[in-house]
Amino acid sequence: MTAISEMQERLDLEKKGLDVIKSRYLLCILVSQRIHQLEKGAKSYVETNDDLSPKYYYELALEEIIEGNMDLEQIGG
Repeated sequence: MTAISEMQERLDLEKKGLDVIKSRYLLCILVSQRIHQLEKGAKSYVETNDDLSPKYYYELALEEIIEGNMDLEQIGG
């Protein structure tokens, strides 16, 4: 996959995330907090490879939010 197509894929995820969480600011906070949880070993709510690299946590957090697997109570803890 080329760098341009990877960037386009990320932009598409971000747009879908904004369809779910209407505030860009809140989406940023939720994604950031979820990334921290994943870094600490939290289990993913979407199907992933077992050898998930930290460089994919951003996309994973967005996918979880888009699919409705995350809510404010889960993120806050």
